[in-house]
Amino acid sequence: MSGVNMNNLYVGDNGRIQFSGLSSNIDFVNVVDQMMKARRIPADNLEKRIDANDEKVAALRELQDLVKTLQTSIDKLYGKASFDKSTDTFASKQAFVSSADGTAGNLISVSANNNAATGNYKFEISQIASKHKVGSETLAANPTDALSTATNGGGTAIGTGTFSVGTAKGSVQIEVTDTDTLRDVRDKINATTGKSGVQASVVKVADGQSTLILTSTDEGSPNRMTLSDDSGNVLQNMGILKDDGSGTMIINSDQEIDPGNDAQFTMDGVSITRSSNNIDDLVDGLSISLFDAKPGTTINVSIEQNLNTAKTAIVDFVDAYNAVKSFINEKTYVDPANNKAAEGSVLLGDSTAKSVESTLQAIAGGTPFRTTSEDSDISVLAQIGITFKSVADAQADSSENGKYTAGTLILDESKLNDTLINNADEVSELFGFKSVTDNPSLIMTSFTGNTSAASYEFSVTKDADGNITSATYTQDGGDPQNATINGDTLTTADGLKLFYNGGDGKTETGTITTSVGLASSMHFAMKGMLDTENGTLQQGIEAFEKENKSFEKKIDAIDLRITNQREVMMNKFINMEQSLAKFKNIQNSLSELMAAGKKDN
Repeated sequence: MSGVNMNNLYVGDNGRIQFSGLSSNIDFVNVVDQMMKARRIPADNLEKRIDANDEKVAALRELQDLVKTLQTSIDKLYGKASFDKSTDTFASKQAFVSSADGTAGNLISVSANNNAATGNYKFEISQIASKHKVGSETLAANPTDALSTATNGGGTAIGTGTFSVGTAKGSVQIEVTDTDTLRDVRDKINATTGKSGVQASVVKVADGQSTLILTSTDEGSPNRMTLSDDSGNVLQNMGILKDDGSGTMIINSDQEIDPGNDAQFTMDGVSITRSSNNIDDLVDGLSISLFDAKPGTTINVSIEQNLNTAKTAIVDFVDAYNAVKSFINEKTYVDPANNKAAEGSVLLGDSTAKSVESTLQAIAGGTPFRTTSEDSDISVLAQIGITFKSVADAQADSSENGKYTAGTLILDESKLNDTLINNADEVSELFGFKSVTDNPSLIMTSFTGNTSAASYEFSVTKDADGNITSATYTQDGGDPQNATINGDTLTTADGLKLFYNGGDGKTETGTITTSVGLASSMHFAMKGMLDTENGTLQQGIEAFEKENKSFEKKIDAIDLRITNQREVMMNKFINMEQSLAKFKNIQNSLSELMAAGKKDN
């Protein structure tokens, strides 16, 4: 018995089961499948294009992330304006302390923010600020004994009552009951420390002997404690208060552990007093902490520019730029040996990647925009030790990804160090947006990508009430223009924004000169690339995604058409099979009749 080829089994959309070619010996299922496969070639090609586009989208998203990292590194270099210079990497400062005997670090700590001026100071600390501290006499009681029955050194019971404790922060009243222990009184005081500025502790001197200690939470004479008995004589009986001889109760100096001194020191020979050891109002930008006093010891404090911060920012920029450039090189690589695109060159010919590459390379290889009044010997990255790697050097690079390094930046750290030490201001100008004003009443607060390197000459008028009534300017000697006035803020047509704090009832003039550095240009270029709606990269991604949606619709239409065509053709073959089957049945019947006739004869 011959077997049945189940591969030829066909089930139609209507559930009809048919074996392919039983009558015709033609495997019509395979024939139709091959015909439909040929007709689906356009859809197959579209699916390949979708896969290629998906690879491009993935690569562009990765490039987008790399450009974001580059923008983050540029943010530290492009010269964003701030009143306290906190956004100016090149204004970063560091403080050093020293003394002849080497003890400076044990006496004082100094930190400097970007607003601090470079310079040197001499300190001598004669006294540090302390917290006011008062203790009771040694009482005949354990910390857990009732305070009302405990006695002082003279044998007098402490008793019950109310007393007040406080500082400049405020004052609270504490009640002592018959059953309250020293610990209970301590806890009541500490529960209100936030309001009173007083905290308490209990010390067990020996078995059956304890003392209560009260301390101000803040240092200095303005924060000394105020203590009084309101009813009863609890504090007096504890020895914390005493009669001054005129009937007035005062803090017992014999029990005063620390009077709560102010800090006393000299800076450059000037005597200074502060109530706290943490001082931030002495010199702009400096935070000073006093640890100990050592009269006669001179402490040298030096405030210097922190060039390591600037160097780190520049190194980060080089690394981030190279990550972008080498990624684009990899995704657009053409093997020079055979002039063929590498397998991973999914962005070869892509206009978005090319635009990002050419824009960044043009800026990095260019020069800052300066006005004619600006003068600097540094105009290109090569002068600070940053050069571009040649194609030949990249091809000769035997490292794993060396072939992708053409056009990346090479950093000579030694040259960068030397340039920063000797020409830090010019390095800053090479990278960032800079402004110089000849009138301190005109302060630049922000700028845009459209702001020019130019000389702006302003004339500003305020009325007697302090309102700016007129603000005009010329740019590089051109025609006068009106600045936009918003309170004390002035804005030019190209986005330069200024704060004006000139005198009331008069007109003042001033000139602001600007320059636009490489990092500034690159910052705004990348801002355009990374815009979430209209950015170059986002539009490039969306273009491929839109194209893929169009392809998917075409594929769906092709597949629907093929499905219908397949069903039609299968029905035709099935009908043919059925007709052939009928013919064979008739043929068989005729053959049987003829055979029967011959037999009868």
